[in-house]
Amino acid sequence: MLQAAIDLIAEGGVQAVSHRAVAARAGLPASTVGYFFAAIDDLTAEAVRMYMAREMAAYRDLAREAGTLDKLVDLVGHRAVDVRLALAQVGVYLEAARNPALRGAAVEILSGFRALAGELLQSLDHPRAAAAAPAVVALLDGFMLAQLADPEAPIDPDALIEAIRALVMGFLLTWSTP
Repeated sequence: MLQAAIDLIAEGGVQAVSHRAVAARAGLPASTVGYFFAAIDDLTAEAVRMYMAREMAAYRDLAREAGTLDKLVDLVGHRAVDVRLALAQVGVYLEAARNPALRGAAVEILSGFRALAGELLQSLDHPRAAAAAPAVVALLDGFMLAQLADPEAPIDPDALIEAIRALVMGFLLTWSTP
């Protein structure tokens, strides 16, 4: 059911999710979805949580494989964007701006990815991990949004890697004012 909801969000936005549509996509009787989720916003939020957990696990795997900050940046930069999942994520972000019932789920996604970025940077001994993490997530989301808006101009992994490196390294600098 949850994957069916994510698929529907990716295809038609949050408004495409209904009990009937999810049941049809999941190959279940129409009443099944309503039995588990009385409110469609609850189903949508839970699907988003599932998506977030899966994405966070993938990034943790990358961090274990990387071992160094430079290698992690390279792996993240070359990680293929799953357009369908990215559409679902952006769809939830946009709908959360209009629908307070989904705002908690969107905040969970953002908070989860920020915390994960902080953990990964901290595990690689970045001294300003907590400060850099939200900026790294915003940068990645921006690149993802650009990819979705113009699929004919795919993200240049090298440009993304350079942007992440510059951002992360920038947080290492000490800025002082005269």
